[in-house]
Amino acid sequence: MQGVFLKMIRVVSWALLIVAGLMLAFVVTAFVLSSIPVNSGFAQPPAQQNQLEIFVTSNGVHTDIVVPVATSYIDWRTKLPLHQFEGIDSSYQYIAFGWGDRRFYMETPSWTDLTPSVALTAALWPTRAAMHVEYIKHKLIPTKRQQPVYISPKQYLQLIHYIEASFVQQQGQFKHIPGSGYTPQDTFYEAHGRFYILNNCNNWVNNGLKQMGFKTGLWAPLPFAVMRHLR
Repeated sequence: MQGVFLKMIRVVSWALLIVAGLMLAFVVTAFVLSSIPVNSGFAQPPAQQNQLEIFVTSNGVHTDIVVPVATSYIDWRTKLPLHQFEGIDSSYQYIAFGWGDRRFYMETPSWTDLTPSVALTAALWPTRAAMHVEYIKHKLIPTKRQQPVYISPKQYLQLIHYIEASFVQQQGQFKHIPGSGYTPQDTFYEAHGRFYILNNCNNWVNNGLKQMGFKTGLWAPLPFAVMRHLR
């Protein structure tokens, strides 16, 4: 009996070592590949009159793209009507977009709600995606986790196309998930793509910046890998 117990201990120990090794390899790979620049010749100019200011934000785990609600190029309220949000009015000036795992979004309003099943499924298995959309009352204050990005009208049109293409659309409207959202200011929509650890929310933000010609990392699955090129 003691021999069986010792064997189980060894198996569990090896399993934990393998998991720890994979996590370490993931972080090291993320650091290395995010250090390889794409669009390395790009240098963000100072703010100019014809430029738009957007933000990239990070909560330490997840990154979002934040843009003005209404410009001459698009009024996002035509695609994301205010009645789909419980506590929004026309005075809200900015809107945040994030792409991620649908189940994780729906079942994890806070980190205390995270279960091993949800975490492992999101990390290891390609799952359905959703878009998280949040209206923001006022312009953000630049900080280490709220980085302003200045873009040209052409770049903003590229970003608009990128964001729109991420939504599942139905009769010209983004497909809303009724009853979703964490606060009266946010909600969720069906999204294209499959989420897993190698293709996650931070990669989505990184790819959006990359398509506009910004200097980004080759692969950026972690927030620092996105934000490091914006500071």
